[in-house]
Amino acid sequence: MTMNATIKETLAGVWHNQHNSQIHLEIDESGKIAGYFLNGINSPGGRSESYPLTGFARGDVFSFCVDFSKHGCMTTWVGQIVEERRFQAMWQMISDVHQNKDLCWKSTWIGQDTFEFGPRESEICDQPCSASYPLYCSLI
Repeated sequence: MTMNATIKETLAGVWHNQHNSQIHLEIDESGKIAGYFLNGINSPGGRSESYPLTGFARGDVFSFCVDFSKHGCMTTWVGQIVEERRFQAMWQMISDVHQNKDLCWKSTWIGQDTFEFGPRESEICDQPCSASYPLYCSLI
């Protein structure tokens, strides 16, 4: 992030990660993030699904959550701008285990993503499944 750029100017726009997923971020004057997440893993019917995204940004740090409740989980990313047009974020995904105490220990996954500014290269990624894609990696 340049010295004169605001988080709004730096973070707003389209980003993609190493799994070819894409996020569209809008940031208002108060730092509130709104947007959507497009998964990069081949979806049923060959199209990428869109999921709502919301969060907050301050300085060069931010967090956002994506609602994958259609698939029984949510994922939150907490990140920091590391260089112009790139950020790194840790994610934590929680799966709804429907009050089953025996499954609670495996309901949370943690990982890391690197996002680069700009749209993804192709509509669908043919990479192997990753934990950041609950649609294809059942926790239960």
